[in-house]
Amino acid sequence: MTKYNNYDFQILSEKFSKFEAFDLLKVMIKKVFYKKIVLTSSFGAESIVILHLVSKIDKNIPIIFLDTGKLFPETINYLKKVKKFLNLSNIKIQRPDKKDLELNDSKGILHKSNPNLCCRIRKVIPLDKAIAPYDGWINGRKRFHGLERSNIKKIEKFNSVIKINPLADWTFKKIKNYINKHNLPEHPLVKNGYKSIGCVPCTSKIADDNKVRSGRWKNLNKNECGIHTYNPSI
Repeated sequence: MTKYNNYDFQILSEKFSKFEAFDLLKVMIKKVFYKKIVLTSSFGAESIVILHLVSKIDKNIPIIFLDTGKLFPETINYLKKVKKFLNLSNIKIQRPDKKDLELNDSKGILHKSNPNLCCRIRKVIPLDKAIAPYDGWINGRKRFHGLERSNIKKIEKFNSVIKINPLADWTFKKIKNYINKHNLPEHPLVKNGYKSIGCVPCTSKIADDNKVRSGRWKNLNKNECGIHTYNPSI
């Protein structure tokens, strides 16, 4: 893997950060990180937008999906539907290590006592292994999600990987308009009051006027699963 130092990253950021989403994706996929870039997707409430944009550039780009073993059945079915709809040919399903589960969550209820460790075993560690071969990492985070995401930039350095956030400056309205304009299929749970969809035990319905991610880890002092904040050097 290419190790990007701060000087290289600064040049990359200054050159491409002002690009619009599609143009940014195209130059990153086809030129800057050609054959060395990956997209991660939860196939959640807003995922179809970034997936659609990427599909117009390269339908064979590696797409990592974390199957935690705790997902809604609707999410798995939605993945299959979107895969066919967009003709995506390289979805890589990453699962937690069986030994980690046996050691730390043999009863499957770790989320009740230690949600951070549960996320680490089921999402953080599997993803860390999955993105290791790549230099660029595309994801669909947006500033309007708030909290830790409020100030994200379109291009960031995350350990030795360059993280690309093409939709960082998109609004909730822009997301909805894009979905409607292109007649894209939405996650079936969206119409049932879910605005952000993760694992079943840690995802709740929310009112229309609530913040998008307020239904995640409700009533817990937790806002992120850790895949965007974890530093393996710590």
